Amino acid sequence: MRADTNAMHVLPVIDHRFFALLASFAGMVVLAILALRFGLRPTGFADIWGSLTNFDTKSGSQIVIREIRLPRLVGAVLAGASLGIAGALMQGMTRNPLADPALLGVNAGASLGVVLCIMVLGITDPAKFIWIALTGALLAALAVFFLGGGGKGSPARLILAGAAVSALCIALARGLLLVSQQALDVYRFWVLGGLDGISFATIGTLLPFYGAGLFLAVLGSFSLNVVMLGEDTARGLGLRVWLVQLLTGLAIVTLCGATVAMAGPIAFVGLIVPHVARWVAGPDMRWMILFSACFGACLLIAADLLGRLSIFGGNMQAGVMAALIGGPVLILLVRRYGVRKL
Repeated sequence: MRADTNAMHVLPVIDHRFFALLASFAGMVVLAILALRFGLRPTGFADIWGSLTNFDTKSGSQIVIREIRLPRLVGAVLAGASLGIAGALMQGMTRNPLADPALLGVNAGASLGVVLCIMVLGITDPAKFIWIALTGALLAALAVFFLGGGGKGSPARLILAGAAVSALCIALARGLLLVSQQALDVYRFWVLGGLDGISFATIGTLLPFYGAGLFLAVLGSFSLNVVMLGEDTARGLGLRVWLVQLLTGLAIVTLCGATVAMAGPIAFVGLIVPHVARWVAGPDMRWMILFSACFGACLLIAADLLGRLSIFGGNMQAGVMAALIGGPVLILLVRRYGVRKL
């Protein structure tokens, strides 16, 4: 009897979060199949399989799947996962449950850079926005960092600085748009946030930035758990807080800049997804990043799929649908668990 008891103690205990992550990934795969299947043009599962394994250039359904829906799907996965990870990192770094890339000026800085790119250089291809968007996001992040007190600033001061920088960038962008009708036409379609017109060429251009941002996010997540206990505690344990903040900040800027360049400033994903991930994964930032990436991808895939259905006219932008989905979810979480538990 004792031997059996000891053997039971030797058996490894599998974390329940592992099964939850597998279930989340399975849900993302189901949503991906539905995104390839449904839209204004009806297609079948045979068309999906054929477009992936034996592409027929004479089949209209396979062309729609291969040339339009598949790039949109890959773009939704990359953008949703990146915004989810960026939101989790930002909330963990600032220890503020309301922090997201839009609030801390990253998206607004990237948007201002894109407006200048359209007006000054006349560029309208999202694949060519990336350097300008990254530069704008980086400058805005640096402004927020220094206005927020640098490494000694409090999370509350950082949030206030982010709100001020965001307001300034948005005001400058809107003021510049009044001068150019052409820039206004391009920006008006882009600012809603959507996946229209995404191609594999654009994704290929931005993929190295997504890879670099994810690598930096993983590096920062291992130490961010200690920083979340308090910067004084982290320094007492011998951790270089400034290095963790630098890695985390670069990850946020890179992921958000690439996403803004590809799909526009999609809001709400970086705010709502980390709360859902924290509810499932707990406060461990390593698990938070995994769940935030998966949930963010699921949210944006679902938003893009719903926006392409005939009930919404077939052309509702994914950014608008993400807000329509995320808003009620956040309200539900606040009402059920309270703000302090978020």
